[in-house]
Amino acid sequence: MTERPDAGGAYDRSMATEVPAWHEIRVLVAGELGEPVHDGQPLTPPRTSRMTWAARTPGTGAIVVKARRGDGAFEKTQWCAEYLPALEARGYPVPAILWHAVIGDEWHVTVQNRLPGRPLKALDGPMLEAVLRLVELQDDAGFQDEQRDFTGYVANVLFEDWDEDWADAPRASEAAGPLCARVRRWLEPVWGMRLPPADFSNNDLNLSNILADGSRITGVVDWDEFALGSRALDLVALAIDCERGGDHAVADRLLAQAARVAGGDGLRCLVSYRAIALLAHSAREPEAYGDSLADAECAAVSAILDRLEALPARPDNQDIGEPIP
Repeated sequence: MTERPDAGGAYDRSMATEVPAWHEIRVLVAGELGEPVHDGQPLTPPRTSRMTWAARTPGTGAIVVKARRGDGAFEKTQWCAEYLPALEARGYPVPAILWHAVIGDEWHVTVQNRLPGRPLKALDGPMLEAVLRLVELQDDAGFQDEQRDFTGYVANVLFEDWDEDWADAPRASEAAGPLCARVRRWLEPVWGMRLPPADFSNNDLNLSNILADGSRITGVVDWDEFALGSRALDLVALAIDCERGGDHAVADRLLAQAARVAGGDGLRCLVSYRAIALLAHSAREPEAYGDSLADAECAAVSAILDRLEALPARPDNQDIGEPIP
């Protein structure tokens, strides 16, 4: 990678040990894009392992700049740069990776174009139908890649104790421990199940990542965990988000479609994974989330489990809502 000077001064990449300051990132990005970077504003609160800014350049226009520490960020972003265009070719509104690189020993910086629109607050009516159709565009990636097999990762987290999610999740709040025990019992009939990594999957889809302008979806952002997996996980993640917001009927509709995609047993695995992963994440960053988010997540997952456990034993679980045609 060629170093280019910038009028704001040089950035010493070997010195990045804490969250890089915006003026340092601006210098780096301006040099790599070959044009000034202006109007940098935080898009997320500062956290120990990541930070995101919005900015503008005269030629490229609106951009998003992300800094992440560790977590295989370079390899994951490289995969995004290679395969997000495949989703775009299907009509999926995704960002383009403009540049990315490792700085220092741990930090990785990504620059992408900023898509128009504002994050959704809820899914209702035509917007729900639009999201369901959009997720269907993720069906059947058409190739395999063992290095980016997210359903394999899900199985390893659930059944092989990878990443210590089972150990961390109960610490998220007072309600988290009993819920984790309940989830583990609920998983027993499908213990060891591994779903095929057949689809493109975002793996962290939530309402704040879906942008809209009026009644039209204009973008889906935050593809940091993009991989091959099951698109049903994205439906499950959205369902828990909607349940947390009080949209029980919408959550059931999303879960019904997830069951249609992954089957009843697959749905059990994916709901369990999302619950444990959310709580583990909250436990690891208490300064960012506190107990309130974990309590809300526990309440949402508990309500979903109540409804799923009350259903007759059917392989597809489609009676929890109407799947899309």
